[in-house]
Amino acid sequence: MVWDLHNQRIIVTAGMAWDTGAPIWPYQTPNILFFALNTPAFVVAVPVSHLLGLSIPYYYLVLFPCVLVWWWFVGLVLDRKLLKPEVRKGWPRIALSAGAAVIFIILGAFGTLDAFHWWHTYGDGFLNWSNLVLLRALAPAIWCFAFGSVSTLYAKQFVRIKLETDL
Repeated sequence: MVWDLHNQRIIVTAGMAWDTGAPIWPYQTPNILFFALNTPAFVVAVPVSHLLGLSIPYYYLVLFPCVLVWWWFVGLVLDRKLLKPEVRKGWPRIALSAGAAVIFIILGAFGTLDAFHWWHTYGDGFLNWSNLVLLRALAPAIWCFAFGSVSTLYAKQFVRIKLETDL
C-alpha cells in the first residue's frame, strides 16, 4: 500500500512523462499485488469508498482498516481453530457449509473462465505485462476456490464427526 501511494505521488508529479515503459510495469504492480492478497477486504471496502466518493489515494482510508480486520479475522480463525466442527451444531451446519462450498466453487469457475477469456483475447504472450493483469482478474476466483475448499473440508470433517457420534 505504501509502495502504491509512493507511485501515485510520482505519477502526479511527473504527469504523463512517467509512462515510458510497459503498459503497467512498475506503477500498477503494487496495487495488483495488494488486490490479489486482500481481495476479500476489497469486496467490502470498494463499495463503501465508492459510496463516500473516495478515489486513489483516499480510498485507502477505508481499505486499510478492512485489510486489518480481514487478516485479524483470519488469524483469529487459525488461532482458535474455529474451523474445527462441533458435534452439537447438527446437520443444518453441514448443508450450509456444503452449499457455500458449491457456490464458491461455481463463482470461482466462472471467474476463472472470464479471466482466461480476457487473457486469451488481449494477452500476447507467456511472460509479459498481461500476466499481472491476469493475476488481478484471477484473484477473486482464487479466493473463491480457497473459500470453497475450506467449506468443503469443514463439511467433510463435520460429517465424519457426526457419523462417528451417531454410531
